[in-house]
Amino acid sequence: MKKATSQDVAALAGVSQATVSLILNNSDKITFSSETKERVLAAAQELKYQLPRRKKQPQKKSSRMLLVLTPTLTNQYYAELIQAVEDYADSLGYRVIVCNTFRKPDLEKFYLDTFLGSHVDGVIYTFLPSFPRLIEQISASTPVVIIGEKQDDLAICSIELSNVSAGAMLAEHLYQLGHRRFAFLSTPFNQLTLARGQRLEGIRKQLESHGLTDALEVIVEERTAESDTQDDGLPYEYSVGRRLTADFLRRGGEATALIGVNDMTAIGILNELQAQGCRVPRDFSVSGFDNIFSSSVTTPGLTTIDHHLRTRCQSAVDMVISHNDKSAAVQPPFVNKIEYTPQLIVRGSTGTCPSHK
Repeated sequence: MKKATSQDVAALAGVSQATVSLILNNSDKITFSSETKERVLAAAQELKYQLPRRKKQPQKKSSRMLLVLTPTLTNQYYAELIQAVEDYADSLGYRVIVCNTFRKPDLEKFYLDTFLGSHVDGVIYTFLPSFPRLIEQISASTPVVIIGEKQDDLAICSIELSNVSAGAMLAEHLYQLGHRRFAFLSTPFNQLTLARGQRLEGIRKQLESHGLTDALEVIVEERTAESDTQDDGLPYEYSVGRRLTADFLRRGGEATALIGVNDMTAIGILNELQAQGCRVPRDFSVSGFDNIFSSSVTTPGLTTIDHHLRTRCQSAVDMVISHNDKSAAVQPPFVNKIEYTPQLIVRGSTGTCPSHK
């Protein structure tokens, strides 16, 4: 009789193979319902499935190399993030391999297949992985940390910013300046970019707390596929900001406060307004998220939300290295999530609501 496999158990229980492995190995990385556990255990018992004996592996020699995956380099936020990771890792004697996926899942998978194993001691994601369950499996042997948001059920360490709080903070600032009509301009929403929706959620909730239930216009780029290859050579998110702003002005939008999903989009908004003869902040207030370097040197300077990026990058490197230190006398506890509080940076792009609007 054919020996049962974990795949057989998963099929009988109606769950994934990863779920079978986590439950039967008593993993504490993720919590399952009692009903799911009972189904898996019952299926394993019915099939007389036994966990394979683990072969004793020789202790892996440290390569003192970290793999950092980024979706793009045209957004200055990611360039600054990578610089911070490399600088801190270098101070600890580690080298960094940076791979730009161009937001392509197949390229992301290629880099994982190429460098995981004996090549790197840990992986730092700067975006939500395209293959979350695969990354959960990888994290059992190679430390993985996400700098950014993740889904609650994803059993991977993360260094996050409260994007809902960030959105609320920005909305409150604009409300206190007298604005009562708002527009949120964004690149496409999808399952791999949770921060965009979270920032919008924070803005909307804060406005609703002031009784403004119909004061926010959401303007989203229609293209579902994001591409950094622009015919004009300009960054994608910047171009989206200009394009959506031009459409807003053409339609005669009522908002007096325009909020970009990030600073790159907000700078595009700012430049398009100025190109069409609008004065900022006299005619419109403009703000964004990220506090990249460029936001401090625009004219006027861009009001934005700071991420404590350098601190978060250092925490990510520390987390990867500590989880990889098998020689430590006491292993650090499994850390699932560290969340930092955002900070409002007020500059000249936001001002009191114009009286003529």
